[in-house]
Amino acid sequence: MRSAGLAGSAEGDGGSARPSPDRRSFLTRALGVTAGLAGAAVTAGAFATPAAADSTGIQSLQDKWRFCNKCFALYYWGYPTDGVCPAGGSHYAQGYNFILPYDVPPSATAQDKWRFCNKCFSMFYWGYPTNGVCPSGGSHYAQGYNFVLNHDIPPSATAQDKWRFCSKCYSMYYWGYPTDGVCPSGGSHYAQGYNFVLTHY
Repeated sequence: MRSAGLAGSAEGDGGSARPSPDRRSFLTRALGVTAGLAGAAVTAGAFATPAAADSTGIQSLQDKWRFCNKCFALYYWGYPTDGVCPAGGSHYAQGYNFILPYDVPPSATAQDKWRFCNKCFSMFYWGYPTNGVCPSGGSHYAQGYNFVLNHDIPPSATAQDKWRFCSKCYSMYYWGYPTDGVCPSGGSHYAQGYNFVLTHY
């Protein structure tokens, strides 16, 4: 998988485009009042996208991205439920709390078009004409921010490498164990392309 020269890009957002934030939503995020909003959003059948931006406004970051120790995928852990896991039931969070940049320019070592799937809650690549395979059935469904993820840079005490694109389901998964987790398309995930390096607490 390469950041340039892709076979194509899905121009639609599955009918889901994130509106520009108004003053009230900005202040709500700034105050960190997200738990109640997330619960209300889930009840209403729509998913909010809580985030924390740095004080300079140069880069927007979202935390609560976690490793699922059942399927090895990266998923969003910010709602009352944990999405749909291909290993059965819901995802199960373990380890680091990852903090990911969004809506910033891509670069030679940072790939954009990584999206939240509002069906299974996993991170998936939205840069092809199709949207991969979702464990809840059909394809992933993009919603919210356009995440821009670092790759092929040195890991550190607060940045973990070995995160990979699965060419079967299009999800981001951890490639650091002897096995490759559980893929919703059947069998294990299959690593292709860049070695992503994700920042964590």
